[in-house]
Amino acid sequence: MAFKPLTEDKESLQALAFAMRQQKGSDITADELKEQMVNMTMLSSNIKAHCDINYSKLNARFNNWINVGSEKDIEDWTNSSVWVANAVIPSTYIKGNGYIFSNTIGDPIFRGAYKQLAKDISKNAKSSVVRTVYGSMSKGTGDKWNAADVLAIKKSKRNKIVAEMESFKKGNPNLSQFKELKTIKQQNKSMGKGFEIVEDMNMLYYYNQFVDKNYKSGDCVPISLKKVIATAKEIKEVTTPNVQMKSFDHKETKGIEDSINLDLDITNVKYEPKNAKCIVEFKLGGEKGHTMDIRGFESSKKIADVQMQLQKGAAANHGKATLGVFTVITKLSKGRMAFSKQRSELRRLFPKKKIPSGSPTEKHAFSSYEIFGGYYKKKTGPFSQQTFTEDLQSWAEYLQFLSGGKHKKKDSIGKLLELYDKKPETAAKWLKNKVQSYEVGQVVDKAQSQIKDVVKTNIMKSIYSQAASKGFRIFGDKKITDYMSASSYLKVGG
Repeated sequence: MAFKPLTEDKESLQALAFAMRQQKGSDITADELKEQMVNMTMLSSNIKAHCDINYSKLNARFNNWINVGSEKDIEDWTNSSVWVANAVIPSTYIKGNGYIFSNTIGDPIFRGAYKQLAKDISKNAKSSVVRTVYGSMSKGTGDKWNAADVLAIKKSKRNKIVAEMESFKKGNPNLSQFKELKTIKQQNKSMGKGFEIVEDMNMLYYYNQFVDKNYKSGDCVPISLKKVIATAKEIKEVTTPNVQMKSFDHKETKGIEDSINLDLDITNVKYEPKNAKCIVEFKLGGEKGHTMDIRGFESSKKIADVQMQLQKGAAANHGKATLGVFTVITKLSKGRMAFSKQRSELRRLFPKKKIPSGSPTEKHAFSSYEIFGGYYKKKTGPFSQQTFTEDLQSWAEYLQFLSGGKHKKKDSIGKLLELYDKKPETAAKWLKNKVQSYEVGQVVDKAQSQIKDVVKTNIMKSIYSQAASKGFRIFGDKKITDYMSASSYLKVGG
């Protein structure tokens, strides 16, 4: 059975490549990295002291990856790791030598502090809106606050910096280090009427300044990684790809001030009759080719909500958003009427049934995936194998409504009956993906009139900002409100 690398394997491989490049002082090769993967127990003490990964797991996993992994996976990830290391280590973002490259500090401590602060805000904020936002943002990995996969942290400063992260996590940081910093109230006054940072974010605001200070000094550099792939021309000419690096500066109010220049225009919503998804096309800064791909990402053994992946071309370089986040953003953006229209149509189509929304793990305004799970898991009940054929007419009409008539009722019925005859589970998941993705697509579809076009654009701006780890902010007609500022990091690759 072929070895399938996990996210931890890829991040750890990059940390190893960083440490190797730092020690060597010149460019490393993919062959050198592969040799270390096979002989991790023979890793030099200097490299090991500067590569903070879980050796008890990775020694065996790297060896298995080399020996039984697919050749393409090995080539793609070793090449990418080497190209990134050779570009980042001599860059101005890394201040000399003496760094530990860690993927073990991130989740429990670095992002762990954010998650605890977010939980505290969700419980204690004065504003019910802020509590709702942070209730949503405190779930998951915390990568929408900071997308870093590896931390480059000065060995001489590691203990002090980690201790400060932990103090934020415990809720008792030393705030005297920020006495020169303007308070949120002072920042709001100086920015004027077009901006607002919610004051309930106070402790996270200070944590962001702590992260930014250490990022700018080079003492702790959060690095977000995307795989680097050589173009056909680069492969033909045997040249090294140009590794893109972009600094995300979120010092004080920089993030929210930059957001006023966010130029986003929804150009089309594609309802795909043959595919189980919906695609929103948009321009960013006048540039075409950006999309929000709404589809299911769950494994074949599970059923779950669709997600929104924002990307440029084939590269998933903007990140993902969930239905829960989309719901909160839509409601705060005055787009609630879009949900009301959908629920009204469902009541008309299913007069004897209540169509539940949300999921067991996340509140949202879209049709629950549990409805569709019932169509293949349950023999009887309101949503079961027994009622699938009966309900099919209504769901097909609902898809036609959501698509503004672009996806015809007969096309859905034919496709679903064909799938159900072969495997009920496949048909039910296909329908779930279609319904949820079309529900999202309709909200921002400029060809439909449920809500104003300016509201749709504002929703997309907020979704893009959140998915791209720029912060959770709501774009209004006259004011941008910052509910959660992201922190500073270096984005590499993609």
